[in-house]
Amino acid sequence: MSIIDFRMPAAGFDQPLELWLACHDRVRRMTGLLQRLREHVAHMGADDAARVTATTIRRYFTEAAPRHHQDEEIDLFPLLRRRLPEKAPGRAAEVIAALERLEADHASLGKVWQRLLPVLEAIERGEAAPLDADDVRVFADGYRGHCEVEDTVVADALRLCLADADLDTLGQAMAERRGVDWTHVHSSRGGR
Repeated sequence: MSIIDFRMPAAGFDQPLELWLACHDRVRRMTGLLQRLREHVAHMGADDAARVTATTIRRYFTEAAPRHHQDEEIDLFPLLRRRLPEKAPGRAAEVIAALERLEADHASLGKVWQRLLPVLEAIERGEAAPLDADDVRVFADGYRGHCEVEDTVVADALRLCLADADLDTLGQAMAERRGVDWTHVHSSRGGR
């Protein structure tokens, strides 16, 4: 079983949309890893590889994923809702429906995560706790579908609707949410 690599994305806070999209690649890798972990534990138990992998998955979905959801719910989605009527009125209904679905996904996937979390914590402790196949499938498939909508409908709308000033505001909020000094990031790139 391979361990996920946490290399830095190619984009930084000065390119918030690219950074946001890079998170979706990590989500897909993590859900794939979760599926492989379920099989691994079923055949090999909670060995060292399983414990490390369970820790990696748990950390991602309890630390990084909630910040990503906050990026969306606090900054990206509200900003897009404000810009749509002016910048893309013909697409507003489609995009608003997608945003509502994505926000509902955050809640429903969060409920599945709450069932998976204690099992991952048990595996981290070395207990050969079985991951429920249905929960793993629903979580993985749900996140893949979620990311697909964000990568297409929402990303296209964001690119169409947001100005450079909006991107600066988003980058600043994303950096601050992660404890990164925006003034250093912003001054090191010399503005847009």
